[in-house]
Amino acid sequence: MIIFLTLLSAFFLRIYRVSDFLGFWYDQGRDALVIWDLLHKGKFFLIGPTTGIEGIFLGPFYYYFIAPAYALGRGHPAVAAVFLALVNAAAIYLVYLFGRKYFNQTTGLLAAILISFSTRFMQDQRWLSNPTPLPLFAIIALHALMQSRWWLLGLSVGLSLQLEAASAIFFLPAILVILHRKFNRHMLIGLLFFGLTLMPQIIFNFRHQNILFGAFKTFLVSQRSFQPQPVAFLSTRLKFYYDTFTPRYFRTPGTALFFSVFTLGTLVLVWRKLPNTPLKVLLIWWLTPMVLLLFYHGNKGYVWDYYFTGVFPALTLLISAIWVKTGRKFAAIFLTIFLYQNLSATSAFLRQPQPAYISLTPQIQAVDWIYSNAAGKPFNTDAYVPPVIPYAYDYLFLWRGRPETRLVADLYTIQEPDPGHPGLLNAWLARQDSYSSIKQTVIFGPLTVQHRTRR
Repeated sequence: MIIFLTLLSAFFLRIYRVSDFLGFWYDQGRDALVIWDLLHKGKFFLIGPTTGIEGIFLGPFYYYFIAPAYALGRGHPAVAAVFLALVNAAAIYLVYLFGRKYFNQTTGLLAAILISFSTRFMQDQRWLSNPTPLPLFAIIALHALMQSRWWLLGLSVGLSLQLEAASAIFFLPAILVILHRKFNRHMLIGLLFFGLTLMPQIIFNFRHQNILFGAFKTFLVSQRSFQPQPVAFLSTRLKFYYDTFTPRYFRTPGTALFFSVFTLGTLVLVWRKLPNTPLKVLLIWWLTPMVLLLFYHGNKGYVWDYYFTGVFPALTLLISAIWVKTGRKFAAIFLTIFLYQNLSATSAFLRQPQPAYISLTPQIQAVDWIYSNAAGKPFNTDAYVPPVIPYAYDYLFLWRGRPETRLVADLYTIQEPDPGHPGLLNAWLARQDSYSSIKQTVIFGPLTVQHRTRR
């Protein structure tokens, strides 16, 4: 009953007012347009979203994985977001099963509760993007690793790389460290399944003049993206780790610091009391990206917190096991503080009339108003968004109808605020004023919609 209610609560927190809080921006619009072509034009593909590294693309799995949700929702992005919430609820259940099987039931329940009610995890898992399903496949890989199911390990790691390579790439060295003395011929089946997941990208690579292999070689060899770094860089990177991990459990600096010191200190004391194999597997899974990223300076040195999406389940299980082994009274105290801080923060977040960013609800309201106001007459559209390319509105107009492609008199514009680049916004407005006159202006949340007439 406890795990059922926990999973139900986790799912609810991730879908409550889903459209109101769903960011539908450049990446989401781009992905939705690709899926639209798949569903309506039968346009299949061998690669998925771009990465932050020039010339390197993810595999297509995310698009095929989320396409049924778009089909079921008749193109509504919120249905795809609900599907990802369900995927993450399933991941939480597998985290519970891992803790119960390899530690004890209390550890499994505690880990599930921490992920379910963490405000930051809840916000992460509302993101309509390719890293969001990764926790499910990461915890599947951990189960497969513990149970020596090599085919499942190879498949889950390969699919994880297609979801977010910047996170899942560290699964490979972690697995090598864990299995370095246990290699046998049965593991070859895992390599086979892993290789099969790479086939779409390999085919694409050889059909396009070795573009992926060439970009990967440039990234690793020519740019020397991994090399020793100065002490100042290392201290900055360690601070980034702290700022990435601790807010996902405690919301104030004081409790976060005490939690970190207590948990790491207690690990030293209870090390020998915890099951050896699962403890080492979780530690290696968590520490591998942290160690390797100390040497990373590629892609202009950018490292984002979602690079750790694939290790959050392992870290949460590790924390839960330490707390429970320390004593249930300590675990109860920490859990009480955790729930108080995070439920308060979650409540404040979800009670906002609208978030401090552009979300799907006003976007749909704006597009629907335009179609209603046009009353069936042909019209053109233009949208200003800070990333310049308005893929989100391209998709929403396509989904709600089909704007006229030839130039007509009626023009509808949608303007997003851009306080960071007022010059670009003013230039865009000046261009609109140079060839059209405003007939009507309406506001939908942060969006300004104008009905214009070409002169």
